Amino acid sequence: MSVICMLIHTPLLAQEETLSRKISVSFSEKSLPEALAIVGKESGLSINYNSSLVNKETKLTKNYRDITVQNIIRDLVGDQLDDLRVSGNILTIRFIEGKGSVSGKLKFSDGEPLAFGEVSAGANYKTTADENGNYRLTGLPVGQYEISIKLFGELLGQQQLEVKKNASSILNFELNKSSLDLQEITVVGKTEAQELNETEFNVKAIDTRAYANMTADVNQILSRTGGVRIREEGGLGSGFNFAINGLSGSHIKFFIDGIPIESFGSGMTFNNIPVNLIERIEVYKGVVPAHLGADALGGAVNIITKRNDGKSLDVSYSFGSFGTHRAAINSSYTAPRSGITLNVSSFYNTSKNNYFMRNNPEANVNLQVIEDNKFVTKDKLRRFHDGYTSYMVQAEAGVANKNWADVLVVGLLYTDVFSERQTGATQTKVLGEVTNESHSVVPSVRYRKDKFLNDKLSLGAFANYSIDKSIVTDTSSRTWYQWNGLPDRTNQSGGEYGEDKYRFHFTGYNSLVQTNLNYKLADNHSLGLNYNFNSSYRESYDEIDPYENSYYKSNRINKTILGLSYQQALVDNRWTNSFFVKYFGMGGNVVNADDTESKEYKDYLGYGLASRFKIIGNFGVKASYEHAYRLPGIVELYGNKEDVVGNPNLLPEESDNYNFGIFYLTDFGGHSLSLEGGAFYRNARNYILNAPISGAVEGAQSWFFNAGGIKVDGFEVEADYKFKRLVSMTANLSYQNAVDREKYVRGSNRPKITYGSRVPNQPWLYGNFELNVGKDDVLGTDSRVQLNWFSQYINEYSLSWSKLGDKTTKDYIPNQLIHNLALTYSRERGRYNITVESRNITDVIAYDNFKLQKPGRSFSLKLRYFIHDLH
Repeated sequence: MSVICMLIHTPLLAQEETLSRKISVSFSEKSLPEALAIVGKESGLSINYNSSLVNKETKLTKNYRDITVQNIIRDLVGDQLDDLRVSGNILTIRFIEGKGSVSGKLKFSDGEPLAFGEVSAGANYKTTADENGNYRLTGLPVGQYEISIKLFGELLGQQQLEVKKNASSILNFELNKSSLDLQEITVVGKTEAQELNETEFNVKAIDTRAYANMTADVNQILSRTGGVRIREEGGLGSGFNFAINGLSGSHIKFFIDGIPIESFGSGMTFNNIPVNLIERIEVYKGVVPAHLGADALGGAVNIITKRNDGKSLDVSYSFGSFGTHRAAINSSYTAPRSGITLNVSSFYNTSKNNYFMRNNPEANVNLQVIEDNKFVTKDKLRRFHDGYTSYMVQAEAGVANKNWADVLVVGLLYTDVFSERQTGATQTKVLGEVTNESHSVVPSVRYRKDKFLNDKLSLGAFANYSIDKSIVTDTSSRTWYQWNGLPDRTNQSGGEYGEDKYRFHFTGYNSLVQTNLNYKLADNHSLGLNYNFNSSYRESYDEIDPYENSYYKSNRINKTILGLSYQQALVDNRWTNSFFVKYFGMGGNVVNADDTESKEYKDYLGYGLASRFKIIGNFGVKASYEHAYRLPGIVELYGNKEDVVGNPNLLPEESDNYNFGIFYLTDFGGHSLSLEGGAFYRNARNYILNAPISGAVEGAQSWFFNAGGIKVDGFEVEADYKFKRLVSMTANLSYQNAVDREKYVRGSNRPKITYGSRVPNQPWLYGNFELNVGKDDVLGTDSRVQLNWFSQYINEYSLSWSKLGDKTTKDYIPNQLIHNLALTYSRERGRYNITVESRNITDVIAYDNFKLQKPGRSFSLKLRYFIHDLH
């Protein structure tokens, strides 16, 4: 490499001492060569570089105080820096050749930053400014670009920029609020979350940045969403039931980056994945697009993780009540020159979950124990066998930004979970020694190329293979515990769950291959094809009695899903439509109790459409329909030898799902207002329900069964208001009426007594309110104080069919109003963060699934370090 030298004599310094030496330097409106000369003078170094690779036109204004030489050079050179080397008093800067970058700040004329504005350079290069308006676009090929700034999809400003070879340009935007009439500006683009929210599907995209400093997992964020209800069985790591618009449990499908979550093993669940690993969450209600490859009956949730995110690091740790500790790390690096990309993420969760169980006669919950051969009522007793620990490590390595691959990475994921069981399917059954432990190993490969073979075709492919091992142990002779931690009965032959003791080993093998193809037919017209093959195989045996128990038999399920979709945009993108068909195939083999093998294959055809029309401005309507199928899973069919008994006679569910919605968005004088409302109707057949069963140990286990038909209708409304970066408020209300629609007992003309009754154990009216108040620079420059208040209301609901028996004798979950509070202090533009949080701050006695009591008031402290776009 040809080098032009600027010599400034200094004493001889060692390389490490030179690069780590701290100096103070400032300059205004200087070119990069001039800035490097000033740094060289202050540091006493001769700085060498190839002048032909340097942008001499961009002017820099910087003020460094007590900063190391290498960090100053890295900040000045930016993404064009390849290497720094010191020999004697000579510092050589090696530049990356070929591409350029642009960075800057978005702000209004009054100095207020334009937070989270979308910055784009053409169609292929986009980024989002941070909360202080700072942005950076990297890896830009040489050429002319129109840099556009958008907010809420509205074009706010544009500037022309020539990206030169190996140049790092500075481009700031200053916007005059008074001259902006957002209602008259053509909508030309959206952020990814905004684009998704305004598609023809009934979908809610949640940007998780607002929750990054809280101790939240995926479930806790989703519980704030209209139409979504999550019923938890206890504290951290407990089981949960997820519902969207009245359809719940396995009727809803879950995905991570478009991949079914069951493909990642049992250690990856929505109640243990921390928010710091997530970019956004997509909630599809009723109608699910074909590209997800889902056999969902009533909706889907897809979480998008932070991967291939340039150069970033996000580390957090929290601790709080009930012996709870949570930690997470997410890091990403892509080398500008070689394209080598690395992603590493991990989390750790542990809790004793030793909150107080309480006596509550108003809810028909009596906390009684036996003392001196008499039942004695206690006001409260602490949980004693409910510990939970989980951790995950995932690493990916590969290449990015190549001519033949936008991304090609191989990955390996490992999870480990240990949990103690405190209750059975209901709170009446207290367990004292049952445990469940599992671990998973999941290798994977993923590939993406937007212009595959030609400019019109894009390809995404993913494959993984999971090995999931778990052990359920029930070897105690104490068949019944009390809430004071003492056993009530002793049975030398039986366990706590049933008549037999066991130490059951499950080994699950899951293979997944998924491919998405998209072909652009013409402007605003495209075809999509999704192929998803999933094979689940499970082996099991009992250490104690490997021959008597039928669970030792092996089972396999194969599912094939093929989706074809057509998308179009008409009338200047005001009218968008999506039409799709889905093919579902299910087969496999089951080893029966008599050692015979059963094989069967069935297939089904689903279809649907979705449409959105903007009547005027950002006021419009949506409508969608799907004839959906949901195939039973391996646990529903064959149980888990813990709290679920299998039912191999289950039939696939099917449903006709209808959505209609209306939306309106406006911005004025720093204010933003969004209003949404919608109605839905679900007509499900062969609906699969879960309920406790009677047996040797009452309340210990549940099973799944086909309920015939369920009809669900309802509505939801949501309002969202923001004023600059000071205040934001969200309120939503959801009503759903899920009733038995099967008039006669199946196979007879005998009327069903549950006909027209509301489905048991499901909330039907609930709402959320969230308030955020924040202020910048309150406790120092580049600092922020943020207060979050969240309230949730749940109307009372019955644990039995609504029309059975007298209301005064029924078992109800009472009305609940729960409040959470969080206060966050951030420094250096969100690099350092500390949050104090309290959940259930008023200490309400809260119940969910089958009246299983949830934790009372808790407190936690979270520390978070976040840095993005490292140099």
